[in-house]
Amino acid sequence: MHHKLSFRRKLQAFFLSLLLVLLTAAGVPSAAYTAEAASADTTMAVHFLDVGQGDGIVVEIENRWNILIDGGSTNKNELGKYQLLPYLKSRGISRLDGIYVSHTDEDHISGVRELLEFVEKDLTSLRIENLILPKWSDIQENKNYRELTELAESAGVRVLTVKAGDEIRYGTVRLKVLWPESTASGKEVNEDAMVLEMISKDFKGLFTGDIGMVTEEKLIQNGCLEDVDFLKTAHHGSRYSTGAEFLEIVRPELAVVSCSATNTYGHPSPDTLERLKKSGSRVLITRDCGAVTIVNGKSVSAFNRIK
Repeated sequence: MHHKLSFRRKLQAFFLSLLLVLLTAAGVPSAAYTAEAASADTTMAVHFLDVGQGDGIVVEIENRWNILIDGGSTNKNELGKYQLLPYLKSRGISRLDGIYVSHTDEDHISGVRELLEFVEKDLTSLRIENLILPKWSDIQENKNYRELTELAESAGVRVLTVKAGDEIRYGTVRLKVLWPESTASGKEVNEDAMVLEMISKDFKGLFTGDIGMVTEEKLIQNGCLEDVDFLKTAHHGSRYSTGAEFLEIVRPELAVVSCSATNTYGHPSPDTLERLKKSGSRVLITRDCGAVTIVNGKSVSAFNRIK
């Protein structure tokens, strides 16, 4: 497709220029590179934040809507106070139209919990309109799920649950819910995690939470996967996710892995990185390059840490 060819050319230019930065920046403590400056009429900007061992993605849509997809970390304390809120403020974001929680592990919700607490206690000017959770049938023993729901309700935030087949629109941008299936219990929080496909006129992206190959196979069987431009690599690059068959279908031009340099899980797995390489994907890892931003499917920027 034309939009994907354009995205590929921009990625190639980005990585070539990033290499030049690396070769010429000796002795410089840090450097930043932007492949193409964002225009004033930005349709969509996707920011994969460097939250350490966790996930935190801010999406700005048509200069009107703003959403957060996950927001947690297991190695950064008070993520909401010291990273999420300052980042939103730096972007001029005072309202989140939705916080999407893929699943309820701490490395995806610790900062979300803080934001809800701040709103509840009136400690921030940030407004949160909706909290969107995966629709699970058995949440009685899921303390985090119930806590987030209660906090949101107490803070005046509407709580929504979604399942495969649901769709949310923000202007011309669509968020298609591919998972969980309608019968999901939530007992296996990783495999029952929310999977979202984001579709704009310029590009397509896939957010996979922490699903493993078991769920990838079910998505393949459902026939709901398609060729995308970027992939939020599942489960921080775990060896048990992002299988070869899955990659043969989604074929991302860019794959972003969010993980900490000090994690004890071996993330990202060399096996997963090799599968991504064989699929033709370019890979950016937040532990190495910091936050990654995609703008309008036409430019990619990364903060480059030069050792």
